[in-house]
Amino acid sequence: MRLKTLEISGFKSFADKTRIDFLPGMTGIVGPNGSGKSNISEAVRWVLGEQSAKSLRGSKMPDVIFAGSADRHPLNRAAVSITLDNSDHYLKSDYTELTISRLLYRSGDSEYQLNGQSCRLKDITELLMDSGMGQDSFSIISQGRVEAIFNSKPEDRRNIIEEVAGVYKYRKHKEKAQRELDDTMAYLHRVEDIIAELEGRVEPLEEQSNLAQDYLDQQQKFALLDRTQLVRQLHTEMAQKQTADTQVVAKQTQVAAHQAAAQEQAATVQALKQQQTELLAQKDALQEKLVTATQQVEHSQGQVNLSGEQQRHQDEQRQQLQAQLTMLSQQLTTNQTDLAAVQAESDQLATTMKDAQGAIRQLTAATDPQVVTDLRQQLEDQRTAYFDQKQQVANWRNQRQYRQQDQQRLQQQGQRVAQQLTQLQATAQSAQTAVTEIQAKATAHKAQLNEAEQALDAEAGQYQQHQKQYQALQHNWQAALEVYQRAQTKVANQQASSAEYGGFYQGVRAILKQRQHFRGLLGAVSELLDVPQRYTTAVEYALGGQLQQVVVDDETTAKAAVGYLRDHRAGRATFLPLSTVRGRQIDRQTLQLLHSMTGYLGVGSELLTINDQAQVILQYLLGTTIFAANLDTAVAISQRIHHRYRVVSLAGDVVSASGAITGGQSKQSHSSVLRQQQELQQLQASIATMQQQLTDQETKIKAQRAALQASEQRSQALQATINELQPQCRQLDDQLANAQTTLEQANRRVKAAELEIQQAHAGETDEQADQLAEQIVQGEAQITETEAAVKTLQAKIKQVTTAQAQQQSELTAKQTWLAGAKERQQQQRATVKQLQADIAAAQRDQATATAKLAELDRQQALTPADAQAQLAQAQADRQTIEQKLATTNEQLTTVNDDLAAAETANQRTSGLLQLANDELQQAQVSQTQLAALIDQQQNQLSEKYQLNLAAAEKDISDLPADDLAVQLKLLKRGLDEIGTVNLNAIDEYREVKERYDFLTQQRDDLLTAKAQLMTTMTELDGQVKTRFKASFDQIAAKFTATFRHMFGGGTAELVLTDPDDLLTTGIDIMAQPPGKKFQNMGLLSGGERALTAITLLFAILQVQPVPFCILDEVEAALDPANVTRFARYIHQFQDQTQFIVITHRKETMVQADILYGVTMQESGVSKMVAVDLDHEETRTEGK
Repeated sequence: MRLKTLEISGFKSFADKTRIDFLPGMTGIVGPNGSGKSNISEAVRWVLGEQSAKSLRGSKMPDVIFAGSADRHPLNRAAVSITLDNSDHYLKSDYTELTISRLLYRSGDSEYQLNGQSCRLKDITELLMDSGMGQDSFSIISQGRVEAIFNSKPEDRRNIIEEVAGVYKYRKHKEKAQRELDDTMAYLHRVEDIIAELEGRVEPLEEQSNLAQDYLDQQQKFALLDRTQLVRQLHTEMAQKQTADTQVVAKQTQVAAHQAAAQEQAATVQALKQQQTELLAQKDALQEKLVTATQQVEHSQGQVNLSGEQQRHQDEQRQQLQAQLTMLSQQLTTNQTDLAAVQAESDQLATTMKDAQGAIRQLTAATDPQVVTDLRQQLEDQRTAYFDQKQQVANWRNQRQYRQQDQQRLQQQGQRVAQQLTQLQATAQSAQTAVTEIQAKATAHKAQLNEAEQALDAEAGQYQQHQKQYQALQHNWQAALEVYQRAQTKVANQQASSAEYGGFYQGVRAILKQRQHFRGLLGAVSELLDVPQRYTTAVEYALGGQLQQVVVDDETTAKAAVGYLRDHRAGRATFLPLSTVRGRQIDRQTLQLLHSMTGYLGVGSELLTINDQAQVILQYLLGTTIFAANLDTAVAISQRIHHRYRVVSLAGDVVSASGAITGGQSKQSHSSVLRQQQELQQLQASIATMQQQLTDQETKIKAQRAALQASEQRSQALQATINELQPQCRQLDDQLANAQTTLEQANRRVKAAELEIQQAHAGETDEQADQLAEQIVQGEAQITETEAAVKTLQAKIKQVTTAQAQQQSELTAKQTWLAGAKERQQQQRATVKQLQADIAAAQRDQATATAKLAELDRQQALTPADAQAQLAQAQADRQTIEQKLATTNEQLTTVNDDLAAAETANQRTSGLLQLANDELQQAQVSQTQLAALIDQQQNQLSEKYQLNLAAAEKDISDLPADDLAVQLKLLKRGLDEIGTVNLNAIDEYREVKERYDFLTQQRDDLLTAKAQLMTTMTELDGQVKTRFKASFDQIAAKFTATFRHMFGGGTAELVLTDPDDLLTTGIDIMAQPPGKKFQNMGLLSGGERALTAITLLFAILQVQPVPFCILDEVEAALDPANVTRFARYIHQFQDQTQFIVITHRKETMVQADILYGVTMQESGVSKMVAVDLDHEETRTEGK
């Protein structure tokens, strides 16, 4: 496993695409300060999943994208890829080569790729897990990490050991267990709270149950006597209604006779009025003709006087008009000549401007800056290709050198290994015999263990399935319980608000709170009404504030309540006494019409119900209110019944009897006392459903708990069997593992020796080196061609730039002339417009004068003789009209006398008809009231007892009327004294007791789960302690040995600050360099501290080797001698670890197998330089 290549593009200072090839051994990356060396290690950390911008020396993640320089624009994307050689399948993947890529865009979008396929960060993390190559592992060690070792507190330093020990997953498991424990404790507290609540409810519920039974007994007796009273009242009212029906028929006959007489007299009056109207119209017409004739006489007399003077005036006017026409003709000719000249000049100027615009367009196209831009882009592309070719040739040179070195090394190794191969083969054969013998012994034991383990696995699967189902049921029960508790709380709040009459007006609330002091007070209208959900909105808007009116038995109670409000200044309220309020209803003919209309739902008093005693209040409030489906049908119904009654839609739109329409919707939700009462009822109903659901879930949980316990017992029995077999199998496995380890080591050595021999033979002839030599020659030829293309493009850019400057000067001159021409063209257009206006005005004046002249020719003055004839005719016409007017006046006087007599007779008959109608209306009101009273009481029978009259008559009491009234009064008083009772107390008591028992069992289960989680956490802590202690001991031993080697003597130790608490103990580093005393690391010099920290990192790499390690200037603080010792020590790890060392120390560079240099030839842009160690040539590589 090794790092093969790193590709960087747009990451920090690496603006251009850069590729670095890494070979086995030690690779050095060098360069001056600020050249971007450390950006390479940060690129590797970033591509491996680093999420902290601060650790990458930035404030936010887009800061890693190239931000631009003095000569370059910022880039929009950063991309880094690393390629890993996984031919030994060190990483758990089927691929022998893995490429991990990460891309970030300035917009914030990012992408991860694995072998070119998009993937998640989680996929990368899982691939690298436990491989030692994560972004926080020891694969990347910076100078800051070295400083953190000797600057951090002992408690923080333990994280280094924990990372090696691999206790992260155990800590995660413990955190998960802690979260589960917290959830369990939360559930436990909740269940205990509910149990405490239920314990306080059991006793009161038992008392309520007994009280409810007493209430039901008295209510049954009261219902029998109440039905009896209703039946007797119905019989009396039906007899009274028959009498009222007879009276109505007699009154209707009398009204019909008076109506016939009145209609005959009305016809006579109408005929006389028609004749009177005609005569008045005739009189008005004659009077108008008389006025006209008089005016004509006066006009004719004036014509006689003026006929001579008019002739002279017309002659003078004709001469003036002819002179005006001559002048206008001359002016029109002059304007037309000027207009033709100006238009010709304008046409010539437009042609010249068009030619100039064409020339400007050609010059604009010729000076297009895009031409130069395209040429410069081609030049940049050629430069890029030049650098790519240079880098490729340098890579080929390095590869050829490596191939030659490998050939020499392999030949020497082949000769040495061939001598060892025979001895290694004999050792492998002996190890194979031992493995075969142990495997035969272990097979019999494992067969029995496998059978038991398979049975246990199957049972474990069943147990997990039962446990998941149990947890799911328990979770659902907890969720349902929370919903139930919230609903109970909401009901309690609303009940409390209802008890305080929240939502009622101040005065109404004050009276309702004192209702026990007013025996005749039945309650507010909203309390007495029973409104189906469908009609809630309609009723709210139809009644509005009437919902808060208070119903009382009579005026006395109303006056007492008003007095209370006045005395206590408690507000105002409206009272509806049953003794005085009268119901209202729609006439039968209108009802028949309504039933035939689409969208009609019914009358409000029929759709709703109310307390039996307050039935008349419902008739009063909604007896004439019609309910419709929507506003359109409401308007249609109102128009059909001629706006006689109020109509309300289901959405609350109101069409009043006056025709006014009220509707709309406010922004705030509307919540009346009626809606609050309905919400409370709905909540109470839903609570009952929730209680049943909780009971069902508790039953399922009990059954699942029993299945879980049975599965656990079976698992325990199988586990006991396995515990007996496992020690025997482990002993045989240990023996087999030791034997196999010996065999594998022997086989690996044999294969390694054979492979080295094969490589030595294969290296004798290497065709690839020859191919690389040919590629180098071809690459250098391509570089020469690219350099020539760059020079050609530079010359062409200079030529195009010079030509465009000349064309730009000519373009400016053309544009200046064109601007002046446009201004002259606008002036000419203004002149043409003014001349055209003058010509039009002259033509209009000419037409007007011609028309006036023609009119004078048509008109001729009257002669004096004609004027005298007209006067005589007008006087004769006026006399005829005066005679006709006198005749019409005489006829009109006669008709007026006849009309007065007819109207007097009609008024007498109308008085008799009105009297008869009043008597009929009184009889009909009595009839309607009795019918409504009968319907009301029949409805009471139906609603209260679900009986009709015939059925009610079969089950009534035979008590006399007086005794019946007394018994009803006594029973009513007894029920009132009992007050409100909980009729569901018996069932509720049983349900509460069952829930109490169930929750007690739940509490016991939660306590058991708590104990199990505590045990799990203790076991995890034990695992952390064991692994931490084992890793600490290994690293401490390696640290002591490595310290002596790195310092050339002395000693050092890792010391636990609290050995008794391995979960939190810190780690101190004690060191004694040669010639100094044994002391804490913090007391050493800066260089000694740095070397000690590096020593600790080397000790960790010995305990937990990694495939590759990037060291970023970790030796910066060391003196030259220690740097040399540090660099040489790295070679001891080269067989197991590939090192990439970022440094600026010469002592480290000398030990590197290959060097890469980082330079900034262009300000702010880093480039790579490959150093050929054999020829000491430095070549700049391309992007």
